[in-house]
Amino acid sequence: MLNYIWLALIVLGIGVALYGDIGDLSSNRYHNGEEVAIVILPSAEGDVPFRANRTYHCTITVDKSSQSGFFGADTGLVAQKCDLVTSSDREGALHIFPDERTPALWREILKGLRNPEFLGGRVKWNATEGGPITAMLRLDEVKFVNMNAVTNDGIIKYAKTAVELAIGLIGIMALWLGIMKIAEQAGLIAGLAKLLKPVTTRIFPDVPADHPAMGSMIMNISANMLGLSNAATPFGLKAMEELNKLNNKAGTATDAMCTFLIINTSNVQLIPATVIAIRAASGSANPAEILGPVLLATFVTLVLGVTIAKLLARLPFFRKQLEVQG
Repeated sequence: MLNYIWLALIVLGIGVALYGDIGDLSSNRYHNGEEVAIVILPSAEGDVPFRANRTYHCTITVDKSSQSGFFGADTGLVAQKCDLVTSSDREGALHIFPDERTPALWREILKGLRNPEFLGGRVKWNATEGGPITAMLRLDEVKFVNMNAVTNDGIIKYAKTAVELAIGLIGIMALWLGIMKIAEQAGLIAGLAKLLKPVTTRIFPDVPADHPAMGSMIMNISANMLGLSNAATPFGLKAMEELNKLNNKAGTATDAMCTFLIINTSNVQLIPATVIAIRAASGSANPAEILGPVLLATFVTLVLGVTIAKLLARLPFFRKQLEVQG
């Protein structure tokens, strides 16, 4: 079911992006094929006149009278560092390098380019005798900005990240699971389960101490505390199956079921192996430094969860609902 939800979200995201791109193309939001008047300021006096097949460092400013038509409003001073690569003494390619002064429209255009390091365009000018040079700039055409953002910056980027992270986790998780398996074979889980038995019998007074459900719940809690989520899952399923045998109200979760679910969700973590492995795979300098905060946070959530479950179970409203459903 979760896979269908993710698929629906991806299709919805692509559909919304495509709808926005079609609207942008119909209104020519990014001014494809249009020219805007600019002024080129060479970095050095010796750069002019421009000669063919050379690269010049310069600054461009957008003519004030052109701003309202091109950007939709007067954006103030638009001054951008750029490189001018001349193809003749009258025209060339312009590479505009974005900074904090870059207009919002140009930032959006950058999202639709395959090379986001600079904003490209063609520029033509008449005379280069010296000083500022008036020219006309036509930016490279850009289409489907939203689709590129969803596919390249969204789906593809995070899919690649997920694969890299998963591969990095394999070795670390294998190490931790191996250590925990040795601990399990050595009787560590069984010993921890024995220590937890006096506590669990008080938390689950409706479950007989010698009932199979009690043993499965204790083993599930013990495995979760040591970070053995894979080993804990079968115990959890078995515990719910056994608890259902004590349920005389079919289709209604008992107090023990609800309490066990809360404990399973917010169980105290002595060794959060999965989180440590993720931190290590992500390049953390000290992946195990979260042991203290995780222990404290899970202990608090466990106490609060169990307390709330016990309090709600005593409220007349919930007792009445159970009676009606029974």
